Amino acid sequence: MTVPPSSEHALNLRVLPQGEWREIARAHQERVDPLIGPYLERKARGAAHPVVDFLFTY
Repeated sequence: MTVPPSSEHALNLRVLPQGEWREIARAHQERVDPLIGPYLERKARGAAHPVVDFLFTY
């Protein structure tokens, strides 16, 4: 997908140093794990939850 430069959604891309992107990835994982951890644990056990499963499926 190409975004025109005049678009308010224009991309501002840059290459991050390894230490910086690793820190960003670690912080993201810390925020996401509490949100999806219970779903992944339940799924690994084969237990279903109609609402949560729907949200992750669709």
